[in-house]
Amino acid sequence: MDAGAADIAATRPEAGADPDTAANGGNRSPAALLQQAFEKALVSIATQVISDSQSDMDDAMSELDEG
Repeated sequence: MDAGAADIAATRPEAGADPDTAANGGNRSPAALLQQAFEKALVSIATQVISDSQSDMDDAMSELDEG
């Protein structure tokens, strides 16, 4: 076993090194772009579901007020 191998794995990136990943907020990597697209789609779907649910709730409340 090489004694230096453990040190290599334990070292952190050089100061100033900025790996471009979705995990650290990089916005140019394919993974980051895919994550942003997924989040936009998810927000869009959630907004539609909430809007539909609110409309249904409003209709139900109207029926209760009338009856």
